[in-house]
Amino acid sequence: MKPTIAGAVLAGGQSRRFGRPKAFAEHRGAPFFTWSIAALRPLVDELYIISHPALVDEFRRQTDIPVLLDVERYRGCGPLAGIYTIMEQSRADWMFVLPCDMPYMRQEVTEQLASYIDPTFDAIVPLHGGRPEPLVALYQRRLGPVIAELLDAGERRMAALLDRARVRYVDAKQLAADEDVWRNVNTEEEYRYGRECWPKQT
Repeated sequence: MKPTIAGAVLAGGQSRRFGRPKAFAEHRGAPFFTWSIAALRPLVDELYIISHPALVDEFRRQTDIPVLLDVERYRGCGPLAGIYTIMEQSRADWMFVLPCDMPYMRQEVTEQLASYIDPTFDAIVPLHGGRPEPLVALYQRRLGPVIAELLDAGERRMAALLDRARVRYVDAKQLAADEDVWRNVNTEEEYRYGRECWPKQT
């Protein structure tokens, strides 16, 4: 039986370095978060946005995709809290997460990553330049109790979850030859530079 997948765009950060909500910055005339949605939508059974309370109204104005806040117990505790929230919301077998600030991510990359789903693993995570990309990854719902245990102990690092999980790492070169899909935007300077100099998406 084909495993079910819930998609989640993580957009709960404060964007302090960027100076304004990155999710609503535009790439090729569309907000950043819509590119993450487009990369996930064709292969997931459910789709959600995990957001910050201050951004919920704007998301709901721009999209009809359900917008969730982290479960109250872990609100403000970072991406681990977002993943846990999806596991509480959805009964899907796997949770596929993407950040809201990777506008060059593409559907063919997410589909390729999802093709590595294996029930003997707890997580499917790309390795880009030898480093894990835990926010562009799939997590089996059985990790829910592990995430809760970490958060209850005050641990917010994604690396701590990977240390506790059986992870299938996939070299990014097997997912996309184009390095630009892994670009994210952290500062206004990177955004301005990207708009002027990044290659056009095809």
